[in-house]
Amino acid sequence: MTAALTLEGLAQQFDGQPVLRGIDLAVAPGEFVALLGASGCGKTTLLRLIAGLDRPQAGRICIDGQDVTALEPAQRRLSMVFQSYALFPHLSVAENIVFGLKARRLPRDEQARRLDHAAALLGLAPLLARKPGQLSGGQRQRVALARAAVSQHPLCLMDEPLSNLDAQLRAEMRVELRRLQQALGLTLVYVTHDQVEAMGMADRIVLLHQGRIAQVGTPIELYERPVSPVVARFIGQPPMNLIRLPGEDGLRGIRPEHITLGQGPHTAVLESAEYHGADRLLSLRLHGQVIKVRHAGREALPLGQPMSLGWPAERECRFPSEDA
Repeated sequence: MTAALTLEGLAQQFDGQPVLRGIDLAVAPGEFVALLGASGCGKTTLLRLIAGLDRPQAGRICIDGQDVTALEPAQRRLSMVFQSYALFPHLSVAENIVFGLKARRLPRDEQARRLDHAAALLGLAPLLARKPGQLSGGQRQRVALARAAVSQHPLCLMDEPLSNLDAQLRAEMRVELRRLQQALGLTLVYVTHDQVEAMGMADRIVLLHQGRIAQVGTPIELYERPVSPVVARFIGQPPMNLIRLPGEDGLRGIRPEHITLGQGPHTAVLESAEYHGADRLLSLRLHGQVIKVRHAGREALPLGQPMSLGWPAERECRFPSEDA
């Protein structure tokens, strides 16, 4: 089966500074792939190259097996949704949704059919006559999603589309966006700095670090088996503990929820405890390093108290060095 999107050796630099350093990636048809990373890692630059808004200095971009590296955005058969919803304030919701279809001169009955389908899918039917200024942030985002849906392009690119929404609405829109992507069978490339979005929605995550791919895998693979300290530190809230034990080379990685108090070969001192309701997040000092532990017990623990701790060997990750 031909990949919906293939990137081969993509490189880009600005003002002589490398931003992307040889990106190779294949995205399957109907797959939801999140480009995740800190600010400045290159994820938006990569999305702009896929969209055709910029040209790479090196490498190749293929969509459905066709080399589109030199093609204009309109020739790439893709849709885009951005952080700014880019709605025309003087047009109604319905007119905003079908704007691209009118530009492509699709028959009116086809425009109406696609509009009705997208409005039903996104709960916009009662709002079609309104102007964007009469809508909430979540409703505007639905209009932007509907505009992408009616295009019926198989590849959709999204750049931080939920970041302007409040936390509760973001959580609701994550569920809605994933449902829409699956219902339409879209191949979706989604840029975010929010690991909760990436972990909760994506089939695979591409974690970028300093212009390179640090790891590609399912959310479970990145969480359970990070390939480097970079990935271990980025994925997880709080991130994986990276522990250097006396007399050992390299680092041991262990998630806070996998550490057990009151038994084990190590002795640590409790420095602080945060009450989170269902559990407490503890900070302990072990061999001069602060580690985090999720403790399911609800009773308060005395600060400054030495306590034993341990973890199952099968839950441990080993890294040969800090830069591995």
